[in-house]
Amino acid sequence: MKKFLIRSVLFLLPALMLLALAECFVRSLPNTYRYKDSWLRENGRGVNTLLLGNSHGYYDFVPEAMGDSVFNLCNVSQRLEHDFFLLKCYAPFCPQLRRVVMVADNSNIFDPPMEEDEPGRATYYQLYMGYPKHSAWSRYGFELASITSFWGKVGKHLRGEEMDCDSLGWGRNYRAEWSNPADFEEERMRHHCFKNWAFTVLNVRYADSIASWCAQHRVQLIIVQTPVCAAYTRHAAQWQLRYVQQVAQSYSLRYGAIVADFSCDERFENENFFDPDHLNDQGAKKFSSILGDSIRALAGR
Repeated sequence: MKKFLIRSVLFLLPALMLLALAECFVRSLPNTYRYKDSWLRENGRGVNTLLLGNSHGYYDFVPEAMGDSVFNLCNVSQRLEHDFFLLKCYAPFCPQLRRVVMVADNSNIFDPPMEEDEPGRATYYQLYMGYPKHSAWSRYGFELASITSFWGKVGKHLRGEEMDCDSLGWGRNYRAEWSNPADFEEERMRHHCFKNWAFTVLNVRYADSIASWCAQHRVQLIIVQTPVCAAYTRHAAQWQLRYVQQVAQSYSLRYGAIVADFSCDERFENENFFDPDHLNDQGAKKFSSILGDSIRALAGR
């Protein structure tokens, strides 16, 4: 029996070593999560405005176009759960924090937990941003646990593609010339659908926690619905849009949050969009300049 165990270990050892090397290799590759964690720890003292949200913020909020001392802490598919964690995690590194701009719209109020549909991304928050939700030895403690995400990162590295975000955290790779016109066809229109009330209530609670935290720390909260094309709004469930408005207005009434709804803003046409609910790089700069002007006007009151 002892010999069998020794032989089994010796047989498995090369495979285990290869897995360990692969894990170390993929963790060494640049990623926006590690970058944003490192940047805020080193430079947070100069930040007075933090941007929170999912891809609607990652691609649509351009800090450079919004003014000085702004950092984009959004990530693709980021849940309100993670927004709340990141706010609490990095606020101590931002002693001059005066304002939080947060996406709360049809794209994230109805989301299921990240573990339900994008477990690979949940791993990034644990490994690179210190989110202690799962055990270090769970599937969320290893990048290799999500083979799709693993090969996606390796593929980008082999193609020589650089990290997606710029120095202030903006997702800059939704370039106008890369947009696919077919994405705007009615039959291919993107949807964000209600899943169940348990998920929705959980998301609303996290948004409420963010609003409450901002009120307690005297940080101005601006809740933003980013621009979407007219066809996206037509295809969205109208009760969902009304519910989002009610939720946002409740934070205005209870916590003094400012609600900024740009979802149907006629200043944005299809040429400003990368797909029906994300702005392209030029549209994002246009929107961020408008949003920055609005914030400066509010600050001057």
